[in-house]
Amino acid sequence: MPKTASLIFFYFGESSYMRRLAQETVQLHLGFDGYDKQVLLRHQTTFGHFEVSERAERKADVVDIPTRENLAKYLNELGDEGYVVDVFIFSHGLTERFTVSKGTYGENRACTADWLQANVRPLKIRVVWQCNCYGSTMAACWHALGAKTVAGTRYVNYYPTRWAGFIRKWNRGERFSTAVSKSDTKAVHTPVQAFMLIDAASCKKEWGGCPPFRDVLGKHPCAEAYFTTRWFPEDEWQDGKSGRQNMNHQSHMIVSGGRSSRYLRKTDFPTWK
Repeated sequence: MPKTASLIFFYFGESSYMRRLAQETVQLHLGFDGYDKQVLLRHQTTFGHFEVSERAERKADVVDIPTRENLAKYLNELGDEGYVVDVFIFSHGLTERFTVSKGTYGENRACTADWLQANVRPLKIRVVWQCNCYGSTMAACWHALGAKTVAGTRYVNYYPTRWAGFIRKWNRGERFSTAVSKSDTKAVHTPVQAFMLIDAASCKKEWGGCPPFRDVLGKHPCAEAYFTTRWFPEDEWQDGKSGRQNMNHQSHMIVSGGRSSRYLRKTDFPTWK
């Protein structure tokens, strides 16, 4: 049986205490179950007396800072050691790039698709799952580096909490594309959509507000005004759809790769030339 490795890259670089607390409580340790080697690129994070990354760190064989140099270093090492690698990215993103650390938490820079391709040698990457916004635009890069199948959000990712559902299904042996699609549930959507209503009310002077009995999740011009002012450019707005439908369109996880690759299970081992 081939040796398998899981590489988790986790860095958002948030200055907000509450946002960082929410992000840092992600159950990353689930991404290490069943692998021969585990690599965790993440800053150690302490809130009061609690070290929230401790469980993932205990499982990891390697823990290091989430810089782009370290990402390239450990991908190249895993390739040289002959591992079949699954990659999981937790970060903010824009087109063909995601946020990495310069070495100190809060000192941010971008890791671009071009930089990765210039610094990482092709290796045996089985799957890539990405939390970063516009993750789908990184797919060509990951495929060039050897990835068989890649999942990434079309545009803005409003539902990063899909991770828990995805990784549990992947660990149970469901096909990659199925684990991705089945993790996109109403239970994941509802809390975020409720937050949108709160956020819209808190900043309505910026975008104009909605008339009585209307809200930004519905099908009304005020929804477009809110989302294109606060969240994404006008050319990404889907005419004729509600605010809720636009959120779902933005957050749709695109799974790329051939049919047999998209149907891979955790127990499957494809071949590379």
